Amino acid sequence: MSTRPPFALFALTDVSTETLNWVLQEAHDGQGGVGSWWWYLATLDYHVAPQRKPDGTGQVGTPVPIDPSFSSPFVGKSLEDVAHWLRGKPQSVDVDDRYFGVLDKQAEKSGKIAICRLNDPKVEEEVAWCILNDADYSTLFLAGGVSDVEWEELVSLQKYTLEL
Repeated sequence: MSTRPPFALFALTDVSTETLNWVLQEAHDGQGGVGSWWWYLATLDYHVAPQRKPDGTGQVGTPVPIDPSFSSPFVGKSLEDVAHWLRGKPQSVDVDDRYFGVLDKQAEKSGKIAICRLNDPKVEEEVAWCILNDADYSTLFLAGGVSDVEWEELVSLQKYTLEL
């Protein structure tokens, strides 16, 4: 399955702006020289999310530095809440429909991003587990596209349970 950046990034625990800036910068710099801001630090307001361009050209996520007063509205929320945000986004919001990132307590400790995938809407469990990835490799990993078979193999080897 192909992926389409930018990818939504949800902070589900209190993560300092210093860590947020570091994670976003590492993800930017670790893209093999592509140098794009492919993680969008999600808020509840769909209007400030990247919007699809009529000509189909790519969008960017959240560049650093972020506003020092930023506070994630997703702190204390669950993966199901994130799934509802993604499934409920208007067509105009230009973030990948299936893959997204989560920052949990591990992000504050190590700067790692939990990469998660939405299941098919017909499946009862909305999120098909997560894997933990270094920030600098996370975007390269997603940019290459991940087939369902590859995802299942990765999850079987390194399924990650969020530290909330």
